[in-house]
Order: sequence, then C-alpha cells, then structure tokens
Amino acid sequence: MSVASAVPTLEHSLNDWLAWLETIHPVAIDMGLERVAAVADQLGLRPVTKPLILVGGTNGKGSTVAMLSAIYSAAGYKVGAYTSPHIEHFCERICYNGEPVDSQLVVDALAFVEHGRSPSTLTYFEYTTLAAMRVFNKLECDVLLFEVGLGGRLDATNIWDADCSIITSIALDHEDYLGSDVSVIATEKAAIGRTGKPFVLGETQPPESLGRYVTTHQLHLIDVGSVPLESLPETSMRGGFQRRNAACAAAAVAHLQELVPVLPSVIVKALKSVSVPGRFERLKVGGADFVFDVAHNPAGATALVQAWRSVYGEQRCQLLFASLCDKDIAGVVDSLAAIVDSWHVLALETARAAPTQELSRVIKTCDNNAIVIEHRNVNQAVQRLLADAVLTGNPVLVAGSFYTIAAAKSELSGSSSLG
Repeated sequence: MSVASAVPTLEHSLNDWLAWLETIHPVAIDMGLERVAAVADQLGLRPVTKPLILVGGTNGKGSTVAMLSAIYSAAGYKVGAYTSPHIEHFCERICYNGEPVDSQLVVDALAFVEHGRSPSTLTYFEYTTLAAMRVFNKLECDVLLFEVGLGGRLDATNIWDADCSIITSIALDHEDYLGSDVSVIATEKAAIGRTGKPFVLGETQPPESLGRYVTTHQLHLIDVGSVPLESLPETSMRGGFQRRNAACAAAAVAHLQELVPVLPSVIVKALKSVSVPGRFERLKVGGADFVFDVAHNPAGATALVQAWRSVYGEQRCQLLFASLCDKDIAGVVDSLAAIVDSWHVLALETARAAPTQELSRVIKTCDNNAIVIEHRNVNQAVQRLLADAVLTGNPVLVAGSFYTIAAAKSELSGSSSLG
C-alpha cells in the first residue's frame, strides 16, 4: 500500500503517517478556523477542561513554552506542551513533562483524528494540533501549553479559549501570510487573548494598535515589555531577550495561581535550569565549539548577536548559514554580519530552500568584503568548518533556519557531547 494514496493504519510508522498528511490537503497553509474547529467538536476535543496557556509572538515562543513546562513540571503537575517546528524528530513537538512522547501515542492520536474528521480536510499543522490535544487528554495532563504556529487569530491553536495568553514579541516574519504592517500583525497576534483573561505582553515597543485592541476586547494586560532588564528574572538561557521570555512565563504562572498554584521558589529554580534545543545551544565537537541557534528573521538574528557577545565578547565566528527563500535573508545577514568572520553557505534539502548562489549574492551585496564559501552539501560544510575551527580556535555558529540546525546536527550526531 502506498501511504500517499491510502489511509495508513495503526500498524504504520509515524513517518508513514506524516508523509501521508502532506498529501491530503490542497495547500500547506490554509489559514482559518472553521474546518479545524468543526473537527475538534466532532472529536470531543472542545472545550478544554484543563488550564490552557497559548503562547504567540514572532520570536521566543518555544523558549517561553519550555520555561512554562519546566516550572509546572517542577511543581509536580503533568504538563503537555505543543510546539513547532521540530529539529530532529517530530515527537519534539508533543512533549510530556519536558520529554517527547512515544511515537505510537502520536500514531494513535493521528488515527483518532482521521477516523473522525470527515467530511473536512485538514492541513498537516491542523491535523497535528488536534492530535496533540488528543495525546494530552489521554495522558490526563494538568496543564496545557500550546505554541501558536502562525499569526494568531486564524491559527489552529486559537480554536481553544486560553486561560492565559502570551505575546512574546512582535516583528516581521511570514510576510507572505501576515503582511508587512506591524500594526496589523500585532492585532492578529493579540487575537489569541480572551476577554477578562490574563494577556501577557513581552514586546518592548508595541504599536498603538495593540493597546487599542487590548482596551476594545477588555483583555487583562500584564505588561512585561516595559519592565527594566535588570528587574527581570534570571534564567539559564543566554541573552536579555530570554530574561524577558522568562518574565512572560513567570507572569503567566503568577496570574494562574488560583487554577495551578506554584511556589515562587519553584519558579526561580526552574528558570535557572531550563534549556531548549537550537536556542543558543552549545556543543563540543572534536575539540571545537559549535553553537546552534534557529534565528531565521532579523529580530531573531539581532537577539542571537546579543547572546553571542554575552559569551564570546568581540570574538567572531565561522557561520554555517542556510535559509528558506521566503525569509528576509538580507535582514538576517545585516544583523549577523557583526559577529561573522566567514560565511559558509549551502542549500537546504527542501522545496523552499534558497539556492546557494542566491545566499552568496545577498551576503556580498550586504558586505562587499565578506568571505563567502559555498558548499555542495552539509557533509562538506561541516567537515570544513570542523577542521578550520580546530586549527584556528574560532567557534562555529550554525543558524538561519530550523532546517539548517537539523541538517548540521544530524551530520554531527554520534561525534558530539554537550559543552
């Protein structure tokens, strides 16, 4: 049986199911809630009966979810956390107490959604969002954490009414779908908020449109963005932006105390022990320092530079860089150039990948003196970077996309240890 043409069964692997999901809806992204909400109702996945926190924003969503998960897990709760995309394995998207769930649980949940979705069709993301909720219900989670996939108002995660909503940051990204007007983007993201419920805002310079939206919809605003950096909680994750993410997580926990009480000492301890793959993640490989960061838009790249300098000062890096073609590549390059000694570029193995020649052209347009080395594949790039790093002592940075991190880490697997 070809899983591209027939429905998989419970005996098929998760990879079979995921490959099939990519074939059954006419477009990869189909923004709107009617179809997915109808299926959720058919499956009994609405309304939720456990405290739910929705986390939206341009950057910082995954880190904030990880911080929330660490806090609630340390407090003794059973925590379900849904994020996207993944780096190495799909089950990273659906975690229970900070660990990816078993793939068979996901297969069972996907089969459950499939058997109850007719006559509606669903996108890959909508399917997996419903499957995540099914998994968390089966595991009898006490707290539910959902990262918004794209935007907010029309994202599949917004079919559920959150007890608390968080907007970590507001900047340009996914412009093909969200446009380039930050005022509009802000209100689209804020639409995950609910009247009278806590609405935590981490953005330091929110547009006026957001304030008007909060007032009109009577959201209970908790303004973390205006809190001075020195007053923000300490966290094990690098960069002032991570301290603001930590403040967003801590504020959400504080305003849900009646539903899920947590001691302040637990919050402090959890925030100082949390880590997230691909967020300034450091590995020691063959005697060389590698740093992996999923920064893929200008705001994320700026935050990465801040984190880099907090560790390495003025030392520059060799950068393994690849990007999707629909990203603001020039904006990312402009931000990262301050810490890059040499650029090593390659094309990712995905249909949306920016060609190697285009990456080189953009980099040289931004900086005529940039050293740019093109690589045929990730193996060639990693081997060259590893050899140069051992010789020069310069650290290696891998950035530009979740796909970039996944490709490099896969190539390095088996030869690295946490540094």
